Amino acid sequence: MLAKILIFFIVPIVLFCKDPVEEKCGKACNFFVKCTEETQKMKIEGELLNRALIQCNDGCARFQSQILTCYDEVPESCQGMVECMLQSGLAD
Repeated sequence: MLAKILIFFIVPIVLFCKDPVEEKCGKACNFFVKCTEETQKMKIEGELLNRALIQCNDGCARFQSQILTCYDEVPESCQGMVECMLQSGLAD
């Protein structure tokens, strides 16, 4: 009986618990894709979109301090985010 009660409370917590960095990287990557589409005047769809988001999220996980700092500083400016990332040394 105790095990059922614990499962009742623990399972929802585990299922709905999201990593805040992963969630924020997802938002930053969606913004980055949108900026790329605007800059390149093209629509990224299907498998290319999936690969782009996977690669972006992997990069964000490794360089989260630079990428998320830039995303926080200029969340509505594609050019501002690119300049911030270049200044942070990500392009080196």
